[in-house]
Amino acid sequence: MRITPLDVGRIEAGLWVITGEEGTIDLPITSWLIEHPKGLVLFDNGMHVGLQTDTTRLGRTVKAFRPDYHPGQEISARLAARGVDPSAIDVMVLSHLHFDHAGGTGEIPDARIVVHRAEWEAGHDQEMIDSGVYDPIDYDHGHDVQLVDDGHDVFGDGTLVCIATPGHTAGHQALRVELDSGPVVLTGDCVYFRRMLDEMLVPRFGYDTELQLTSMAHLAGLRDDGCRLLYGHDGDQIEALPADGLV
Repeated sequence: MRITPLDVGRIEAGLWVITGEEGTIDLPITSWLIEHPKGLVLFDNGMHVGLQTDTTRLGRTVKAFRPDYHPGQEISARLAARGVDPSAIDVMVLSHLHFDHAGGTGEIPDARIVVHRAEWEAGHDQEMIDSGVYDPIDYDHGHDVQLVDDGHDVFGDGTLVCIATPGHTAGHQALRVELDSGPVVLTGDCVYFRRMLDEMLVPRFGYDTELQLTSMAHLAGLRDDGCRLLYGHDGDQIEALPADGLV
């Protein structure tokens, strides 16, 4: 197997909502392409292509997270640049349904979505939609949707296993990938970047900050047991990865 990071844009974020500090930080948005013997998998897929020209539907979210997103950075273009037809993706595992993680769903027409059942329910809660937390235009395009719980084994062979990491959202999940070089865990937004885990810094926003701390502690335990963690928006870590991915 191989895991390859795909650069699908960036967001400028206010540090005050993430770590409580002043200033801003430039956060990469990454979709992870996983080449598995049983099919091609994406873990998250970036932003909706419409946000390249109009961010008004994000409402007050842009005060904290401002997209830096241009033609050619959308997930379909990134896949095509690697010689992968978007229709060849078999499975999309979604960590959660926020605009910068599930907005490219409509560009991947034939994949089966694997999402935690609590997240899918939250993403269709009208109050949450009205408040701007979720927008079905990002993720609800008539795909085959598989609702899962903690420990779901994507291909039934122990190589791709979902890990429930709620807190950032109601049904956030990470993904454990068993590579030849050792186990890797894609953390999604349970942990944005390394310092958040080292210092147990929890963003001010989110579904349940105490629950997120518990999930972060679980990931820290996996790290201490030898798993390599790949964080949701860690620019330094992304830049240090091999250009041809991890195997």
